[in-house]
Amino acid sequence: MFGLFKAKAKKFTPPQATPITLLPGSGGEHHLQQKYGTLKRALRFYDKQVLNYLSPVMKEFIGKQEILFIATADKHGDCDCSFRFGKPGFVRPLNDSYLIYPEYRGNGVMASQGNITENPHIGMIFVDFFASTVGLHVNGKAKIVEHEDLLLYRKELPQDVMAEINSEGNFRPERWIMVEIEEAYIHCSKHIPLLKKAEKEITWGTDDDKLKRSDFFALDDIPLYHRIGGEPAIQAMTETLVRRLLLDDKLSPILDKISLQTLLDKQRYFLKTVFGGHEIRDLPENLREFYRLQTSPQLDDPHLATALDHLKKTLVDLDVPEHEIYNLMARLEAI
Repeated sequence: MFGLFKAKAKKFTPPQATPITLLPGSGGEHHLQQKYGTLKRALRFYDKQVLNYLSPVMKEFIGKQEILFIATADKHGDCDCSFRFGKPGFVRPLNDSYLIYPEYRGNGVMASQGNITENPHIGMIFVDFFASTVGLHVNGKAKIVEHEDLLLYRKELPQDVMAEINSEGNFRPERWIMVEIEEAYIHCSKHIPLLKKAEKEITWGTDDDKLKRSDFFALDDIPLYHRIGGEPAIQAMTETLVRRLLLDDKLSPILDKISLQTLLDKQRYFLKTVFGGHEIRDLPENLREFYRLQTSPQLDDPHLATALDHLKKTLVDLDVPEHEIYNLMARLEAI
């Protein structure tokens, strides 16, 4: 107890107060303006160009646009940038402080919407490539709004929004994103190219891979090893699988005779091989026997079936694509 009195008292350091400022933007940008000598230009831009609401001309500009780029981040700050497209005016300002845009049927990943559920901050930019070559940044806080919730504001909604809600087919929005505006400012014209629009038939909501040009980047030719995450993914699979194998009362008496490192190395080699991580053009013809040898030659067929079941459950738990699991297990379970 007396030792407490001998300890050196820590010097009290008051917490650093966050400087109060009326300037738009982040502390980081303000710091760099000072560091790189751009403060005067930045202050002039803030004063002349930045609002915390939409001006009448900004709302008119948005009402003509058919292209929107959006940036979101999850709760960890991991970012995603995406693109939205619709008929001119598909993004609707509801008033000076709020706008909405529709979410049409996509690939089902929900990356942007998923981020919004964790972190409402959103950055948007509208770019008019076809006339003014001017852009408009709009930053704010977003939330997902279902049709029935949006209908609570029916008196404030433009008539074409009501028409979209009541429409049918793939062009009907699945839901909406409502954004509360915090910043709005110009992206000047000097570096924006003037483009000419070409005719293209838009097939809204299609799942046709040819129409979507899904294989444009030829990812089907890339081994699954790389598509699931490479060595870190194989390591996670290996550790999970070996843990399952060793905890199985039927298998542990056999596998306990093998050193842990040997078992890990052999399971890793097997997984890396079947997922295309080794420069092997053709897999062993008898994949079932190959796995037996990489686990233990002492495994009889019932024990091997148990080990294969653990392999399948491991792949399922780690979200390996279902069709890839099916194809692999079909070869492994063939006798």
